[in-house]
Amino acid sequence: MHFEKKVSVICMTYNHKAFIRKCLDGFVMQKTAFPFEVIVHDDASTDGTAQIITEYAEKYPDIICPVLQKENQWSKGIKISKNFIYPRIRGEYVAVCEGDDYWTDEYKLQKQADFLDTHPDFTLCFHPVTIKWECQNRKDELFPSPAFRFHKTVLELSDLQKHNFIQTNSVMIRWRFHRDSTDMIPDKIMPGDWFLYMLHAELGKIGFLPDVMSVYRKHETGVWHGARRTPEWFIRKAPFSIRFFREMEARFDYSHTGELVFMEYGRKFALEDQEHGKSLLRTIQRGFKFLTVPLMMLFSSENKRIFWKNYGKALLVSMAWYIR
Repeated sequence: MHFEKKVSVICMTYNHKAFIRKCLDGFVMQKTAFPFEVIVHDDASTDGTAQIITEYAEKYPDIICPVLQKENQWSKGIKISKNFIYPRIRGEYVAVCEGDDYWTDEYKLQKQADFLDTHPDFTLCFHPVTIKWECQNRKDELFPSPAFRFHKTVLELSDLQKHNFIQTNSVMIRWRFHRDSTDMIPDKIMPGDWFLYMLHAELGKIGFLPDVMSVYRKHETGVWHGARRTPEWFIRKAPFSIRFFREMEARFDYSHTGELVFMEYGRKFALEDQEHGKSLLRTIQRGFKFLTVPLMMLFSSENKRIFWKNYGKALLVSMAWYIR
């Protein structure tokens, strides 16, 4: 199959004015022996992000391919990736970087493409990233730790099913959807990138490159801010995560029962509080339920212990909402 580009980079943005220049600079600084493109989709930002993207597209027309929406597509329930991004991919390989993150190594694309070129039995490769905390007084961290990637440099689907050790702006994928239908990617799931990696890991191995080549920002406007902690997150986002784990079991025959229990009960408690308001009495009742969890775990089978452990976690998180 002939490819117009060696690599297509996907970048999705929304109200990333404070971050987008550094992200785009990370793209245009790349030094490669091959042509690559950057598909930048902006979902009708209201802060001037689109104007900055247009500026870069005019300066680097051979690299930056803007897709600028006039109306917000996500709020309409439109499938952004399937409708506006995936059909535009012309590269053999695909890399990803959200508009609030950035790359730090000018040879990142070359290194990862070289790896996939010389390892035809691999369908993904990734590297460690620096986690930069923009909203908390915390030191930078590296992700993933060696333990989180099972101390391996060659991984496979069975590893990825356990948890996602690939940060989005570190991955390069041998894109299977030049020949396969994107219909196999479920809609309304979160995290969608994890499912995408597993679909590609069905076809080959996963390689780890040791160089730190990008930065993942943690900030208050990020998609995952408040994840698994706030009632607002459980109400708005937990349904997508619940669907993710159900789709994962259906496609890959791998269950995350504990995660499902935690998401389902966390959402249940959040909806109760939304409907009836915060209640000290209800929180105390949950506290008494929480105190019974260790006893229930003691006399349960392994599967039941998983249930009670994560039910207890949901109770504990919901009790913390009262004192926010």
